[in-house]
Amino acid sequence: MPLVLLPRAALAHAVYVPLIVASPLACGAAGSGSATGDTAVTGATHPGSSSGGGPTTSDPTTSGGPTQSDSGGGSSDGGSSDGGVTGGPLLDLGMPDFGGGACAAEQHVPCDELGGDPLRAIGLNCPGELAVAGSFDGDASGLEVIDRWGAADTFTPREGQGFLVISTGDLGERHDVPVDAGDVAFHCNSWFMPGDGMDTTKFPPPITKKPVQGDCLVDPAQVGTGDCSRSIQPQFDQSGFKYDYQELRFTATVPAGAESLSFDVAFLTKEYPIWKDRPYNDMFIGWIESEKWTGNISFDAQGQALSLNAAFLELHDDAGALPEFAGTCMRYSAGTRWLTTTADVVPGETIELVLAIFDLDDVNWDSFVFLDNVRWSCSDTPGPSTEPVG
Repeated sequence: MPLVLLPRAALAHAVYVPLIVASPLACGAAGSGSATGDTAVTGATHPGSSSGGGPTTSDPTTSGGPTQSDSGGGSSDGGSSDGGVTGGPLLDLGMPDFGGGACAAEQHVPCDELGGDPLRAIGLNCPGELAVAGSFDGDASGLEVIDRWGAADTFTPREGQGFLVISTGDLGERHDVPVDAGDVAFHCNSWFMPGDGMDTTKFPPPITKKPVQGDCLVDPAQVGTGDCSRSIQPQFDQSGFKYDYQELRFTATVPAGAESLSFDVAFLTKEYPIWKDRPYNDMFIGWIESEKWTGNISFDAQGQALSLNAAFLELHDDAGALPEFAGTCMRYSAGTRWLTTTADVVPGETIELVLAIFDLDDVNWDSFVFLDNVRWSCSDTPGPSTEPVG
């Protein structure tokens, strides 16, 4: 599909913002008055805007951001063929029954505020709790902490006062409501120049589309050789090009007693209904680097990453009447409800979690990911799972 360049100014605010934190504290320590440092992105600078033209794939000059290569990190990207892969994609294993009483790793007091630090907004770096090191790489106009989306109570904070929204377009347009179904293309259809600022055929390490050649749950030797979920390549290769790539990532030392990590997520996209079952399929990836798993951990029971074509996309606003999308540019579009993703971890190991959203094949038709309630549990899970919040 040729690029649809609408008559609006293109965006040019690419930033890489390290989120500075204090030194880690003991898990579960009493923390009244303990500081975790300023992790806000309010210090980010916005280069001047430019207009016209679609994205380019030339390498811009960046400072401090991750290099765009699938070499290095915990997983390496070989050929794009999935030859030799045994079986289909790993299936969701269902949410574990955590049960039991709380342990020190599970103790948490929310500390976020509207418009504030994105890490605190999702439940991290609160006083007296485990500190993590994180960064945001993308356009700052596509990152915001809010307390509600739409008129229903569906999209409200899962913990604290707000939740984080990351978008493939300018969030300043989110209240730009389409008049009718024929008007959707003129609302939340923006892009970041020059498209995503990186090689559009690859991901920043450690993410790779390369699938493992077996089952990471059966053969631990597969961990670190690619995407254990085998959920990225099938969708990505429908197009082969990503744009408007936005990510929040953090590293953490798993606290004593913690056996799993969870976060709540929702995915909304304006690709529906026009591009359903087509290559123009925006995606969300929750990539973890752990001793137990390397790869995407947010996928449905059919092994599909969160996207236009995932099974969880159940909010379809065909009539333009869903309260979940009232007063927003998502009118006449579709999304999931809140979901919970959980993955096994090893106490004491250092993990990295990358939460990334991007356009596929074109720069148009914005998508949004909502993130909140990152938490540790002292009960393990038999493998990564994503389930509706229940």
